[in-house]
Amino acid sequence: MGYRYVIFDFDGVLAETNEIRFQGFEELFRDLSADVMTRFMDFVRANGGLSRYGKIRHLYENVLCRPVSENEVATMARRYSEIVMQKVIDAEPVSGSMDFLAEHEGRFQFAVVSGSDQEELRQVCRARGIGHFFQAILGSPREKKDNIVNLLAREGWDRRTSVYVGDSQNDYHAATGAGIDFIARESGVTDWSDAGVVRVSSLHELPHAIEKLSSRRRHA
Repeated sequence: MGYRYVIFDFDGVLAETNEIRFQGFEELFRDLSADVMTRFMDFVRANGGLSRYGKIRHLYENVLCRPVSENEVATMARRYSEIVMQKVIDAEPVSGSMDFLAEHEGRFQFAVVSGSDQEELRQVCRARGIGHFFQAILGSPREKKDNIVNLLAREGWDRRTSVYVGDSQNDYHAATGAGIDFIARESGVTDWSDAGVVRVSSLHELPHAIEKLSSRRRHA
């Protein structure tokens, strides 16, 4: 049974936006001390697929060790969006991503499930001219795994014929937690060399990777 449904992460998979996202946190929290900033940014870079809400909570609860309200988190998340949104809209697409979407929309159904803020993500996809490719565009504050599970249930997509393309450990755990297969895009945020996953450096390689993973499943 071949794949019919391809679900994409956004940052580092459809657009080269990881560094934009990282720099956005540096700007948002530019008044932090150098030591605190280093500790926080180490966490941010190691948890690329985690939502901005989760990263902000981590900063306050685990690095600064002080409480933060949900209203404060939401306010900081909005400021973060103001910093990065236009830069994300203008960012370069991941090599091969536009070709894959245009050439394979008749073969697969597509969706985006990202840790990015959902409303921002939908605006970004519309502004980049790719929103029409996707059956759904889902993001935070809902967790990525929950969004995948709900997407499959709502659209009636079979887990056995669905695959998630991501670039972080968070993406991998969301996919496997939701019971679907995973392909890693090597964006630089995660070392996949010893992970035993099918991986691609660009989305030009994605058709072959899908066939490779499909063949692996048939012979499992």
